[in-house]
Amino acid sequence: MAFALLAQSDGERQLETAVYRETVLGEVPAAIGMYRAMLAQKGIARPVAARALWQLGQCQEKLGQRREAHATYARVVREYAAESGIAAQARGKLAGWSDALPGPRNLRFEEGDPGKTPPGWFVPQVEKVSGSLAELRRKGCRSSGGCAVVIAPATAAAPDSVGNLMQSFRAAAYRGKTVRLRAWVRVEAGGPGDRAQMWLRVDRPNGKVGFLEDMDGRPVRAAEWTSCEIVAEIDGDAQFVDFGVKSMGRGRVWVDDVSFDIVPEEQVTAVRNAIARSYARIDATLTAFRFSGTEAVATARQTTPQGGFTLVELSRDTWTRGEDGWKLTEHVPLSRGYETAAPDPETVRAVAEDVKQFAVPLNGLEPFRASAGCVAIHRADLAEGSGEHVLAAAGIAQWVLHLRDVPAGSALGRWLGEPHLFHGQPGTLAKSCDALVFLEANQAPKN
Repeated sequence: MAFALLAQSDGERQLETAVYRETVLGEVPAAIGMYRAMLAQKGIARPVAARALWQLGQCQEKLGQRREAHATYARVVREYAAESGIAAQARGKLAGWSDALPGPRNLRFEEGDPGKTPPGWFVPQVEKVSGSLAELRRKGCRSSGGCAVVIAPATAAAPDSVGNLMQSFRAAAYRGKTVRLRAWVRVEAGGPGDRAQMWLRVDRPNGKVGFLEDMDGRPVRAAEWTSCEIVAEIDGDAQFVDFGVKSMGRGRVWVDDVSFDIVPEEQVTAVRNAIARSYARIDATLTAFRFSGTEAVATARQTTPQGGFTLVELSRDTWTRGEDGWKLTEHVPLSRGYETAAPDPETVRAVAEDVKQFAVPLNGLEPFRASAGCVAIHRADLAEGSGEHVLAAAGIAQWVLHLRDVPAGSALGRWLGEPHLFHGQPGTLAKSCDALVFLEANQAPKN
């Protein structure tokens, strides 16, 4: 008996870990492997096996494996009929089976019986003997209809205990659109670390996660009703949209008046244009933009002419909406470099011919005589206008050029006296070097 109880406890722990990887981390393929490994174990408790099989079906749906998911739910009904709760959920799945899954349902908790999990919602945790992890309520709500209470598992150790009430539906109607998830939440705390976090995640093909926001940096701790909002851009290849409310710790989280709507395109455009005007004053443009309700994240590209070259700076900026409009609250530089126009093909040809005439093969790694030697290494990813790209046109992998041997009036001599980009920075070889070593990056020097 003791061995059986130990095995059951271990099975529940495995299941909780798998569910966490699936629903919180979004690692669906990994979770599938864990569920299947559990189902292959001998002596696994039937309630745990039934829940693992149900979660396996959920994962298969998220990966678009509709036929496999249907077979999995049928197996739950056939093999685990005694596990009435899970079997009923599986029968409900099969009864309403279609290729187009419904969108969000029962957001204002108008359907359902008090004390039970609200219809349209589910709790992705192991059912504990201590009671339900989410309950529909008709009293104590903010609205006149209904609300729900989310409870973390009583057997889990605080402050890491997590309860989760969620929905999952197909994303086809929302692809490429901006959506807004709202809810009113309050916390009935049992300890100082208790908090609530609303979350939204987009599942993409092959188990990839798209948009993900869980309010980790702005949880709700207040006992008063607090408005929460997440604005998200749904990925173009999204398969499922998942959202819910988590109870973190030993307290209870009340949730009411949930809404999930498509944000009108003109609202998104208005926010983008308002922020873009700030960049126009510094000759910068937006290359990417994500609007998240009271926050927006913009990737900006600023260009500054500098002596025949263009300095290009990329940054990721966070904007926050206040009473006086949008304000920049964080500026993170991403990259800084120079660009230049592609060289004239005739100039490249003439320089290459002179390199062949005046350069000599590189003699291994032996030092060459020069008071100021420079090295140019050509890589395939360098811009076409780089100096290394021009020198590579000679077609010689390794060579040394003593600048004193190059006539000033030749095409190469004139080119060496002009500024070009080397190592991504402007420079004039004739002013910096007595000799130049050239190497192709994919060719090692010969010994």
